[in-house]
Amino acid sequence: MTKEEEEQVNDSPWWLKLAALGDSTMALFCSFALLVVSVVIALAIDDTPESDPAYRALGPPPKIDPPKIFQYQNGMPLVSNEMRIAFQKDGVIAVRGLLDDDLLKLLDTASADLVEEHQRKKPRGALSGGKVPRPKQFYMANHSLMLQKDPELQDLDNNPFLKVSLQSRIPMVAADLLQMEQNETLRAMRDIFLAKDEDQFICGWHVDDTGFWPATAEAPGVNAWLALDDMPLERGGGFALAVGSHTAPWREEAYNVTGSTHTFPKEGFRSASDMLDNRMGNGTCNIKTAANHIYRRMEETKRIYEVQRGDVIFSERWLFHRTVAFDKQAIKNRRASGEQHLVSRRYSIRYGPGSSEIPKGWGTEISVMWDEQNAGRTADEVAAQDAPWYPQVWPSISNDELDKLKTIAERMPLLIQKFEVRRKQMRPRHNPTGIYHNLNQYSTTT
Repeated sequence: MTKEEEEQVNDSPWWLKLAALGDSTMALFCSFALLVVSVVIALAIDDTPESDPAYRALGPPPKIDPPKIFQYQNGMPLVSNEMRIAFQKDGVIAVRGLLDDDLLKLLDTASADLVEEHQRKKPRGALSGGKVPRPKQFYMANHSLMLQKDPELQDLDNNPFLKVSLQSRIPMVAADLLQMEQNETLRAMRDIFLAKDEDQFICGWHVDDTGFWPATAEAPGVNAWLALDDMPLERGGGFALAVGSHTAPWREEAYNVTGSTHTFPKEGFRSASDMLDNRMGNGTCNIKTAANHIYRRMEETKRIYEVQRGDVIFSERWLFHRTVAFDKQAIKNRRASGEQHLVSRRYSIRYGPGSSEIPKGWGTEISVMWDEQNAGRTADEVAAQDAPWYPQVWPSISNDELDKLKTIAERMPLLIQKFEVRRKQMRPRHNPTGIYHNLNQYSTTT
């Protein structure tokens, strides 16, 4: 720049000197336009939680204690004061050592046989009709293993799942955590065996609705989630829990946007079409798209335990949770080395007071499919007036109910047929991934 040109620039108006693309009025205009575009783009791509007013309204994230697995040993109290306090505060505790080795081995063998049998019928990775199978959260889901159609399996000595759900230390811990009184009963409301494979599809943060927990929203409960495989954190395949979500101030909004049991009509749905057309919310598994600010808060407060085979996670009925997919790199490494596909097995039992009311309306609840009068009864009343669809586990098991389980076995073949018809009717018409996971994942054992 010559001295004369330098003097001209110095004599220019101050605002022209702000131009980044030159020293003319046009250059200033272009610079300003570029700045505006940059700001707009920056705002558009700002996806930080702090940029979302709904997220900011939740306040700062609560402090979450690191995962701790309590160790049980013979001679110790089943539930310590520390465990009770932690459960009330967090809505979850994990306990190691509750099952005796012999019982755990029986359960390990029985569950491995279930997976092997399923693999023979439906080989992993097989194509269906020339198309890739629809994404599926679990490779297999057997529900319920304590209500078998084989009378011989309705016996504690022949069914390790029945022994674990009814007679082990697990229901005793559940009764303590629910603070059961001596004049009350605790019942196994539902159980399910699940095997998670390498499919990356999972159901997002949710609470179980009536397909997985057959009791109205007023009934409390504890879910006992038993790991049947080691699940190291770096490999995935485990269980995530949103600590404290059972008492979080935003929980009602989460219930509404997912259409949980809390939103069901008191008299239930009249038909499958009534449920599909009129159920509130965006679906059980869709919290991420329905309320992203709550999804973020759950992710911030999640706890994933590094569980070993035999560990039990006890969680409050209304604690939000989700499955953890296997790590993609871990899958690639196993395939490269020629190792078997990853599978993680778990057995889940839902415990509730005998005063729990069975939901009314149309659905797939097997006790109601057998006798519509069971709808609206308590679990205690169902056992007294019909059959022990929800077996008593506390303060003790009932020998009379154990004998009557064989009656249920005789009914199961007809109920399985009826269930399959209803399941097809309840399949969402406009939802290929099955957001109502209770309708698609529910599966009566065969």
